[in-house]
Amino acid sequence: MRKIYILIFILFSTSLSSQDYISPFDFPLYLSGTFGELRDHHFHTGIDVKTNAVEGKNLRAIADGYISRIKVSTWGYGKVLYIVHPQTGHTSVYAHMKKFNEEIEKVTKEQQYKKESFEINFYPKKNSLLVKQGDIIGLSGNSGGSGGPHLHFEIRETKTGNPLNPLAFGFKVLDDINPVLTEIKIYPHKNSSLNGDKKNLRIPLTKLQDGIYSINNVDLKVHGDISFGISTFDRQNGSPNNKNGVYSIKMFVNEKLIHHFEVDELIFSEKRFINAHIDFEEYTDNRIRFNRCYSLPYNRLSNYKVNINKGVLSFTDNKKHIIRFEVCDIENNTSVVEFNVQSEEKSPKFDYKDSIDMFNYDEANTFGESDFKVHIPAYSFYDNYYYNFVVGDKTENTLSKEYHFMNKNIPLHKEIVVSIKDSIPEILKQKSYIAIKKENGSFKYKGKTWKNGSLHAKTRELGVFTIIADTINPIISEYNLKNHTNTNNVGNISVKILDNESGISYYRGEIDGEWILMDYDFKSDLLVYYIEKDKLQIGEHTLKITVRDRMDNETVFIKNFSVNF
Repeated sequence: MRKIYILIFILFSTSLSSQDYISPFDFPLYLSGTFGELRDHHFHTGIDVKTNAVEGKNLRAIADGYISRIKVSTWGYGKVLYIVHPQTGHTSVYAHMKKFNEEIEKVTKEQQYKKESFEINFYPKKNSLLVKQGDIIGLSGNSGGSGGPHLHFEIRETKTGNPLNPLAFGFKVLDDINPVLTEIKIYPHKNSSLNGDKKNLRIPLTKLQDGIYSINNVDLKVHGDISFGISTFDRQNGSPNNKNGVYSIKMFVNEKLIHHFEVDELIFSEKRFINAHIDFEEYTDNRIRFNRCYSLPYNRLSNYKVNINKGVLSFTDNKKHIIRFEVCDIENNTSVVEFNVQSEEKSPKFDYKDSIDMFNYDEANTFGESDFKVHIPAYSFYDNYYYNFVVGDKTENTLSKEYHFMNKNIPLHKEIVVSIKDSIPEILKQKSYIAIKKENGSFKYKGKTWKNGSLHAKTRELGVFTIIADTINPIISEYNLKNHTNTNNVGNISVKILDNESGISYYRGEIDGEWILMDYDFKSDLLVYYIEKDKLQIGEHTLKITVRDRMDNETVFIKNFSVNF
């Protein structure tokens, strides 16, 4: 009986890996982004494959399977397909596509017309849309939040939904280039010192030879609890100008591995812990990302394979200690920097603020002063922070005073609720909202909920809050009718839609009173209807486009036009 079980297990294991993946493209893969790369508020969950800066490259299914999800969105992944591969237990993801193949496109349009919405999130029945390895599933593009034509490609574990590093599955990307190490940063903790001071220190690195870096003979004297961070990026052959993410960072002290960060798998629910992993203050102020090689109090990221004492080192003796960083990519190309620190037995005494002026990260906090209140759930911060608050004057552009709460370089894990009370003229009340003021003087919409005489908004940003009003209608402009654009469509109609205040929240296109499918690209502000022969007859027609912003200001555009096939 035991032999039978073993045989069944072997056959089952073989079936799971019986089909090797093929490339989604027919040309060599060059990357503009790698798995686990540091991005704004998240780790990159796939690889970005270059398409020579153009759209329309054939995309192929990497293995047999079925379409499990079709999503079309103005933002994020844009037009994206999810294919489940039962033989491997994986799901492949193809994002920012230009269009789907004819069969998938037909199903997609049926859903869009059914819902009268460009944006859909549709889950076909299992095995209703089958694909074979190598089938063309559509064309690469630049849809959604893409910054240029490319394919964002993922492999996920189907059971958990966790993204896995695609480069671990045999996709050929030529890479014999070692990662680049740019800077080290040293962090003295409370009651600790670095060269007699309590300030953090950034140290530029110098490349001595390929894969070997130095800190240029900087004397480093330390006492107490000290931590380190490193700024680094990777390059691949064929993409020498792209600063991609690295695979692994190791920190050794006296040859002992203290900290090991590695991106072989990610968990979506942990994505915002990137703001604890990086030095968020440094990135916000100076646009450089340091990987912390230690953990802030609230950091539950699962990618630390080793993290002894949370990466915090204690120096209280009179000895020299060797610090070494090893950074590698998934091809094991490795770069190293090694340097000494001199530990000291004593440290200067420093003055610190009273801890009663702090928000504790693991407690719910409420702050209220003047007509401004904030409710902060527990675990919204990654660390304890001293609070600061300043009230500024009302300006000609605002309906309330400006409330400076904390600093924009402090990250938030959860949404907090901001409330402002002010005497808003009744005529403007329903057009008013809380905004955060940017450094250039513009305003960013945050929320518009009135409750108990106060305006409320949820936000994951700190900074300057105020109330402003939006009474300006959206703009519809640059109407254009093109005939005979390609073989599938007999032409297209396009307009530009724009709202510089609270932002567009709704649009609808109609011809002769019937809803039409219009593609919206927020990057170009372009709204496009591709004319289809079976939906529009020869002759005169009336186009109506309605656009509404978040404060329900509305613009209606009506245009008569004719088509002649």
